[in-house]
Amino acid sequence: MKYTTSTYLEQPTRVGASARQLAAWTALALALLVVGLWNLDGPPIWWDEGWTLSVARTWAETGHYGRLRDGQPAAPGLEAAFTTTLPVGLSMRLFGVGLWQGRLFGVLCAVASVLLLAALGARLNQGRLAWATVGAALLLTIHPQIQPLLQGRQVLAEMPMLLYLLAGYLGLWATLGGAWVALPPTVLLLGAAWISKGQTAPFLLASLLAPGLAALLARRWRVASIFALAAGGAFLSANLLRWLGAALLFDPDLLPEPVEGLLGMVAIVPTAFHRLYALQNLVFFGFPALCGLLWGTWRLWGERASARAGAPAWYLRLTLLAFCGSWLAWFLGLSVGVPRYMAVPGVVASLFVAELLFALSGGFALRERLLALGDLLTLRRPTRAGGAALLAVLLIAAAAPLTTLSLTKEYTTYDRSAQRIAAWLNAQPPGSRVETYESELHFLLNQPYTFPPDQIHVALGKRYLQVEPEARVEYDPLANDPDYLVIGRFGHDLYLPVLATGHFRLVEWEGIYRLYARVR
Repeated sequence: MKYTTSTYLEQPTRVGASARQLAAWTALALALLVVGLWNLDGPPIWWDEGWTLSVARTWAETGHYGRLRDGQPAAPGLEAAFTTTLPVGLSMRLFGVGLWQGRLFGVLCAVASVLLLAALGARLNQGRLAWATVGAALLLTIHPQIQPLLQGRQVLAEMPMLLYLLAGYLGLWATLGGAWVALPPTVLLLGAAWISKGQTAPFLLASLLAPGLAALLARRWRVASIFALAAGGAFLSANLLRWLGAALLFDPDLLPEPVEGLLGMVAIVPTAFHRLYALQNLVFFGFPALCGLLWGTWRLWGERASARAGAPAWYLRLTLLAFCGSWLAWFLGLSVGVPRYMAVPGVVASLFVAELLFALSGGFALRERLLALGDLLTLRRPTRAGGAALLAVLLIAAAAPLTTLSLTKEYTTYDRSAQRIAAWLNAQPPGSRVETYESELHFLLNQPYTFPPDQIHVALGKRYLQVEPEARVEYDPLANDPDYLVIGRFGHDLYLPVLATGHFRLVEWEGIYRLYARVR
């Protein structure tokens, strides 16, 4: 390379620009972390959180990876995979047992996932749209079960899985660019994503097989081999991680309870009621993602010549579109239809929402597009640019206020009713046996507690989700000889028959929780 005076002048400029970018992204990460941690233990503990929190607490305090039943070690059950539960337990070992300590890992995953989305957005668009992707992910994901920061503030599997997935896709990008050293960590991360949520595997495979097939059709053998290795490696690493988890964490003498019918409860529900419910949720809460995916698909087709050139950005775009598209197709066609089940593709699709807004705004030329919008609205000089600006305004105006409403509601919530009920029970004589299906109390109690078999979850779920509204639930809590019974949101129908017998009397009431003492 021939060095000139201008070369030496440009080098400090590039270094300075990189330093400013690093400072800006560091500031964003810290800001998101502060926002994520704010009032972290204020929102009430959700039922799904309780199972994971209780297993994480037990492991942190005793080394037993599993649940407690009547004070004795029991097998794991309804908690998240160990790729989520184990880091939550590590947080409790480091910072003490508590709700904010349990939720800390999810916040870190959410912040990292937003930054990874920004990195993928930059790589898809020649260094641009990283900040636009952040804005789309934070402000245009309407429902609280979809918005990434709100998802991260709960002990759920979505944000850890998304972190592993996006990091794996970033490694896939590096491998496509020639860095074969990135392939081993890539398949390990994809394997972790594979096992972190039950729904992930088919859509992760679709995201790797679709670009692999496209590479074969374009005769890009190197690209096709990368996707084949990624798919096979993800499968192998997923099984390896499962084996390691079972070997290192699980007690072989404690067999897990068999649970049948989960697929028919949430994953394969071909009823007209649930198809309409899924359609309503997808259209109302997922319309920014749908618009972004349509635009991404249109752009992918328009740039199909890049497939023959082996362009990494084209194949990465197809990977992400195949992942989001296959997941949302399942959500619409077969799932039970609750908004949480479209959370992951809803967040990933923020990449394409940002691209759509960039195109509609003429590269974020706001002044020119606002003038064109004014001309359109006043009918002075309607143009295509004005129409595009109108679509951008409508998209933002429809989604951003609803997302802000979800954020505001979450951050102003402070509910300690579960903690107060647990404190009342913990103040009773040691060894007082508590029966409850409210798993959040399992995490908070220092007394022995009992709960129904895991199969009850399927029957109750089918009833609550209207899959089988008349599903029979047969369970006798008196067999556990409890001193106290606590009923909250999930155990109401389960315990109504025993309340009718007069064996319990109401002694305490906090929020959604009713505490009954045994009549002896």
